[in-house]
Order: sequence, then C-alpha cells, then structure tokens
Amino acid sequence: MNRRQFLKDSAALANCAALADVARGVPAAPCPVTLLPMPDYGRDLSKEIAAVMSADGLRLKGKKVLLKPNFVEAHPERPINTHVAVIASAALACLRLGAAEVVVGEASGHRRDPWFSVLNPSLRDVLDREVRRIDLNHGDVVSITNKGRRTGLPVFYVARPVAEADVLISMPKMKTHHWMGVTLCLKNLFGVLPGIYYGWPKNLLHFKGIDNSILDLVGTIKVHYNIVDGVTGMEGDGPIMGKARTVGALVLSPFSLAADATAARLMGFDPRKISYLAQAGRFLPGLRAEDLVLRGEKPARFAAKFDCPDDFKEMRGGPFF
Repeated sequence: MNRRQFLKDSAALANCAALADVARGVPAAPCPVTLLPMPDYGRDLSKEIAAVMSADGLRLKGKKVLLKPNFVEAHPERPINTHVAVIASAALACLRLGAAEVVVGEASGHRRDPWFSVLNPSLRDVLDREVRRIDLNHGDVVSITNKGRRTGLPVFYVARPVAEADVLISMPKMKTHHWMGVTLCLKNLFGVLPGIYYGWPKNLLHFKGIDNSILDLVGTIKVHYNIVDGVTGMEGDGPIMGKARTVGALVLSPFSLAADATAARLMGFDPRKISYLAQAGRFLPGLRAEDLVLRGEKPARFAAKFDCPDDFKEMRGGPFF
C-alpha cells in the first residue's frame, strides 16, 4: 500500500469510527495556550516555564512528575528529539514548583538500546542531579482498560512509571510526519507503551491503524500538561529524515489538542484537515481557533510554512495569524 492510499483509507476509517462514537461532547472551557520565545537552546527557561505552568493552574508540590519527551534516537546533526536543554528546563521548573520527584521517561520506537534514547549521556549531562531517567521500553507494566473503541484492543499495557506518576507532562518535538502529517503531543503518547509488548516501531499500533491508536490512547491516558519544542523543528520527510526549521518558540498548554492545533497552525497547516486531529476534536477541546486563549508572544512572530511531502500539501492552511 502506498502512502496516498494509506491516507485515504485512514481518513475514511477515522470518519466511520467517529460517527459510531457515543457523543461525549466537547468541554466548553477556553483553552489557554502560551507561546514562549526561545530563539536558541542556550538559555535556561525554567523560571519562565514554571511561571506559565503555575498560571495555568498546574500544582506540583509533593507530587511525582514524569516528563515524556520525544527522544527517538541520538543524532546530534538532526533535530529529531526534544532538545535536552528544553527537557532540563522543564525538569527544573517542576522542581521549582515543589515536585517531590521528577523523572524523564521514554519508550523509543526506533532503538532498543536506551543509550541512544533517554539514557544517552547528552541528556544525563544537563539534568539536575535530582532528576532520574527511565527507559520505558523495558520493565513492569500496568494493564489499563482501553476507553476507546477504534483499535479493538481491550487494554493498553502502560509502563508502570507512567501509570504511577501523579502528573504526566508530554514534551514532543515540532515535526512533520510522513504518515500522519504532523507529530506532536497526541502522537507522543506512543512512547508510554513498551516495545517489549508492542514491538519496534510499535508494530501492533501501526497494524491497528496509527490514527485509531492515537485516538484510543488520547481517550485513555491522562496528560496533565504539554510543552512542544518548536525552537528548531523538523520539516520535510519527518519524523527522522527531515531537515531543520527554526521557529523559535515553546508551545505550552494544559490541553493537548489545543497545543497540537496551535503548533500545526504555526507550521502552516490547518489542523481541521489533519485526520487524527480533526477526529480528536470530536471529544477534546482546542481544535477550533475560537476555543483558544493565546498568551505570551503573538503567533505571527513564529508563523512558518513547513516543507512537507506532496501528499500533505492539501492540508496547508493560513495564514492563520
């Protein structure tokens, strides 16, 4: 099956699944999204990140926090991963807000050896000594009932540190994706499922449909906060083989879809034309521009037009800001 046919089929399946859903309604509360300028990775933004999280009502005092970056594989010459400086700033921000424990965890979908992922020295060297790193691909799991109905999977086997965390913070890289259009906060949840159960690169989730798997995970796993690394994103043939594209901002929000929709617009895409984001908008707030309360810098400062495979050019939209 080629990519074009895959996109057509996945969109059709997602539409059918959405029509079959029991209407849950989308919360009407406004969704705050903050655009925090970060022109390069040379600054510690922990104070600024802590201030935004506190203003958004995130309470961390005495809690166990798990940061879930997108740390696929160590390639210093490519902007594949959430940058270690952003992870370090977020970890320190959590400690500033009184977190009892901060852990950075990832179940890389590409590398079995965690040295190329979350246990890489590049991350170890910048983290506060209080912050631990955990490879989520290996170790104990917790069986959690799948609240969605798209994949047909009765449960998800979630890495135990994720299930036992009081607060889960998703920290994706702003990237295009050669199958999904964009990969951001919602797609980042693939990395809470261990490879020893789901394979590399999460073969079972691909077999069940990437759209379907994302939507089931989003409806099952509670994410408390989101920080998108858009300082330097990836355009073109992402999420691995693309090229660097500077945006110069972090996108922060308690609402995963709001963060994704805003990041997609900054990248030059209309989130309503991206299948899995549009389907998520049926049960999550934040898809529509009118749902958002934008804070911080004006979006026009960061708006870009990411290069993408030809199949996704019809998903472009804008200028939004």
